[in-house]
Amino acid sequence: MSASRLQREKQRKLAKQAAIAHGQGHVQHSIMGNQGPKPQGSGSQGAQLSSNIKPTDIVISKSIASMFPDKAEMYNKLRTKERELDLMINKKIIDLQEYQQSVANGFVEDSNDYQILRIFIYNTSENQPWQVKDQEVESLPPPSWTLRIEGRLLNDPEPSDSPKRRKFSSFLSGISVELKAKDGNDEDLTIGSINGGPDSRVIEWHDNFGANELERMKHQFDGLDIKRSGSSIPQSEYQENESQDPLEKEIVCDIVIQPKMYPIKLQVVKDALVELVGSNEISQSDCIHKIFNYIKMNNLFEVRTIQDKQSTNQQPQQVVTVKTDDLLYRIFGINSLTLTQIMEVVSTKLLKPIEPIKVQYSINTLKETTLGDLVIDLKVNSRFVDPSYKPGSLQLAEISEMINQSVLNKQLMSDLSKVNESLKLNFQLLNYSKLKYDFYKKLSDNPVDFLQEVLDKNTEFLKILSSDSFTFGTDGILDEELVRKSEFYTDDFLAEHINVLFNSGRI
Repeated sequence: MSASRLQREKQRKLAKQAAIAHGQGHVQHSIMGNQGPKPQGSGSQGAQLSSNIKPTDIVISKSIASMFPDKAEMYNKLRTKERELDLMINKKIIDLQEYQQSVANGFVEDSNDYQILRIFIYNTSENQPWQVKDQEVESLPPPSWTLRIEGRLLNDPEPSDSPKRRKFSSFLSGISVELKAKDGNDEDLTIGSINGGPDSRVIEWHDNFGANELERMKHQFDGLDIKRSGSSIPQSEYQENESQDPLEKEIVCDIVIQPKMYPIKLQVVKDALVELVGSNEISQSDCIHKIFNYIKMNNLFEVRTIQDKQSTNQQPQQVVTVKTDDLLYRIFGINSLTLTQIMEVVSTKLLKPIEPIKVQYSINTLKETTLGDLVIDLKVNSRFVDPSYKPGSLQLAEISEMINQSVLNKQLMSDLSKVNESLKLNFQLLNYSKLKYDFYKKLSDNPVDFLQEVLDKNTEFLKILSSDSFTFGTDGILDEELVRKSEFYTDDFLAEHINVLFNSGRI
């Protein structure tokens, strides 16, 4: 026998010894399946068991379910309820995040933030003939009147002398007053000044948004006074054919008051859009947001493939469009449109600036004061009048705390993880016990045939690992070169020997 042949025989014997030691560990593995490490033992075994956990480990096998049908059914119902709960929790988290985004963008308003701004429009009379009839008229100033526009918050918690109290003009962006004759003939209407002051018939005030906040606060006021000389006698005080002194013609004031609000509210033009957004007044961003949510909830998005005839590129393009339902068709009037078209139509045709408060007030100098004759209540938000205000800061903090404390609580997540880990371990132990039960039951039912099957499998695995030759239930001997080809590894072969081949390092 040559030295090379002796060397090969020696290597073959060593391989067989190693295969026997290795193959014995696979005998029970082959008969029972992949049962994992035994539950008894040290803590390292428990750690290994935890690291080998798979999702299927917590599923009751059919063989176990057949032995305990009632328990298996109860567990399956519990798993179904758990999945439903997980879906509901995930949906609520998404809803909270969407609400959080809506609040951050100013889409959500709290009705509790609104207050009533009560506006008083009246005039006072000074030195009118009926007020000085018992005195020397020549020694008194000429008759005059003062138009006053003032306002205050109802139930304002801040005292009147508090520097934190918001003044009337802080809720407005502008006031305009035009003085004219009641009968429409302004040519012979005389409106004089007081002590060389202004005598203009058009008076305007606008908030200076270009100035800083401190400078603007200095010029805020609780009331706007317009003082002019002369008298204004209501036409109802004269008889039908009685002549009226031009100096006493009735004066009317066309007053325009523009409230201030951020984000800027716009008036909804179409009733169908009012039906969708649920309000007559809305900001443009809020309107787009609600339309988008309506489209998403009703699955109205569709992808269309179009060919641009003017483009040199002949590849068709996919465009996301919105298929209008009955409500959207009543709003936009077409069957399909893009999001860009929706935003354009909303901004140019469906929303318009809110009409300011317009009133006509008649000056009456036959009374010392007309306070209370004209009162307007305006709903305002004391925080939305500031363009630097970030809406919803308190709501955002509450939502974040709720998500962190109730949904993403670290202690709750840790406890839940421990429960899941324990459940997985118990299922592995259950499956392992079932495998042992099947093993010993087969052994007790027919020991001879069972042990012969174990012996045959062990012999088969030893041949695979020793690389001598291969027999698989046939009398033929396969050359080792055959197993190096892919055709040899059929699906049936791999299904039966995959674990052994992996452990042997052959694949």
